[in-house]
Amino acid sequence: MTCATDGTRTWHNRAMRLLLAVAEPLALTDGTLSASEVRDLVATAWGAASGALVDACVLDPGAGGFLRALAEHVTDEVVTVARDTRGRDVPVTFRLGQASTGGARTAYVEGAALRATVGSAPTDPPGASAHPDQGDLGARTSYGVGQVVAQAARLASRVVVATGGLGAHDAGAGLVAALAGAGDGPLTRGGTALGEAGRADAAQVLAAREHLAGTELVGAVDSDLPLLGLHGTNGALADADPALAALAQELERAHGHWAHEVSRALAHVPTGPASRSLLAGPTAPPGPSARAAAGAAQSVRETSRALTALPGAGAGGGLGFGLAALGARLLPGIAVVADVVGLDARVAAADLAVVVVDALDASAVHDGALPEVARRAAALGLPVVVLAREVLAGRREQAAAGISGAYELGRDLSAARARVGRVARTWSGSVPGA
Repeated sequence: MTCATDGTRTWHNRAMRLLLAVAEPLALTDGTLSASEVRDLVATAWGAASGALVDACVLDPGAGGFLRALAEHVTDEVVTVARDTRGRDVPVTFRLGQASTGGARTAYVEGAALRATVGSAPTDPPGASAHPDQGDLGARTSYGVGQVVAQAARLASRVVVATGGLGAHDAGAGLVAALAGAGDGPLTRGGTALGEAGRADAAQVLAAREHLAGTELVGAVDSDLPLLGLHGTNGALADADPALAALAQELERAHGHWAHEVSRALAHVPTGPASRSLLAGPTAPPGPSARAAAGAAQSVRETSRALTALPGAGAGGGLGFGLAALGARLLPGIAVVADVVGLDARVAAADLAVVVVDALDASAVHDGALPEVARRAAALGLPVVVLAREVLAGRREQAAAGISGAYELGRDLSAARARVGRVARTWSGSVPGA
């Protein structure tokens, strides 16, 4: 850092260029600041203290934040009506990107927009007000997401669906039913009803895929959970709330059955037994039809494993699985947001990247905006500084994540503003320490 003759602080004979990426709201003792408010606070305080040119953006693709993070870059809104997760028709908005030179457009749909709140159903189940995430969780549906996707597909050649915050655990069955134009049935009654799904229900996947022919479908997932298993979406549900362990087991069985039926539909398995009974007596070597049936059964198993174990298949209560079954690519939601806001170009133009998180812990280090920024910054040798309400990750963990420095902002607004100024002066080179 050097100083210009007019006294302006510069970085290598010019003003320092700062990339500021805000990952989430800050929960301070005197109130919670939204991600946008945090952006404005840090940008103003940093710029005033250091004279840096601040390029600020919000990278908050979490529950309810996906469309907000895109708002400044995807400005067109479309309002439609769809069912919320409890089956009530509600207004919902999705965003529509500008047309490319070839006329192609991308639509952005957020599952969280269809999440029903307590009191949104004509009659809430007993205990719903005390436990808003329990109650009828097993009966909630992603049908409305499918309705919005269908509308978006009429206006765009590419549809991106953010899975976070939906609050339904139906493995995308409702999504499939809506896109297939199906009425009431096991696929529309929530995750616990999927044990009743048969081949005709699973065949709706094929009808839905046909409905989306010519449309590129992308799932912007909020986690890399698979659908099934101890580390799947239902295992995570039980871990998050032990009171839901019994429901999680019921959902695991229902999801497993649904996944098998979907895999059979996608693998075009012929009807008829795939293998003989183990109690049967000696038989002749299998003929061509037996070998074909065995091959078909193997195809089902491989398809099922590929879909249910796919990272992100368990996101959104299994909405990721439903999207993948329809041919969608599953991408981290943060990566989708980063691409839309032009993060690569912004990193390339910066001298320093600052990421703001609420708590710098193991979760923030490994998931979300911070590792996304750090990965892109590391490719260009750009230092990354973290500002957080509290820093819980150790120095070794920070170094492994590509973090050059981490600073606690304090508990209240005044302390946070002052701390930003001190850190800004440190990194502009005007004082020896913060």
